[in-house]
Amino acid sequence: MSAHLTDEEQLEALKRWWKENGSSTVASIAIALAGYFGWQYWQTSQQTQAEAASAVYQQMIEASDVNAGETVSDESLATESHLAGVLKSDFSGSFYAQQAALLLAKRAVEENSLDGAAEELQWVLDQNPEASVAALTHLRLAKVRYAQASYDEALSELGAVEPGAFASVYAELKGDILLAQGDQQAARASYQLALTSLLDAERGRSTLLQMKLNDLKSAPLNVAEPVDAPAAETSNQGEDA
Repeated sequence: MSAHLTDEEQLEALKRWWKENGSSTVASIAIALAGYFGWQYWQTSQQTQAEAASAVYQQMIEASDVNAGETVSDESLATESHLAGVLKSDFSGSFYAQQAALLLAKRAVEENSLDGAAEELQWVLDQNPEASVAALTHLRLAKVRYAQASYDEALSELGAVEPGAFASVYAELKGDILLAQGDQQAARASYQLALTSLLDAERGRSTLLQMKLNDLKSAPLNVAEPVDAPAAETSNQGEDA
């Protein structure tokens, strides 16, 4: 507005401007405020959900927490299973729900229910977990398929994602599967890759890998008759194999 306008003229000009632009200005402010408070509400809601899921997960872990050498009671396992179900149904998008399903898969393997384990592991993958969880889950599902002698499915699981920190374990399992299929030459290459991919924390596996390589060096290549697959290995939650 011009500095030479009188107070009355300035007031009239302001009224005209408000009449032309006031409603859109109010709407813009309202939208901005709604967005801000909506974002604040969403963040608070997400935090509340995460805290609730964490509390249920902690209860689930404590339900089956026993000292070394002790056996988890049936009652504790039932509580663990119930709380895992709560996490999967009420907090399905959370990291805690994925960990609960991984634990249920481990329990299923311990009970020799490979189909049940595969179902839990597939549930985790259906949640689109972060890369490290996806790599671990594909690895465990590949082990289950290997134990079921579903070798092509097992190899498919191993090829579904980048193994990341699990590169050596992936390569070793691939070698086991290829050996079961009778392809000793390819199995030898996978065992060699597993050996060269070992992380510093995995050096304890080098002896076993070298033994597998040595066995194949003295064996004829491409034997047609496959070897039997062992039962799926059980593993503690959080371990990489």
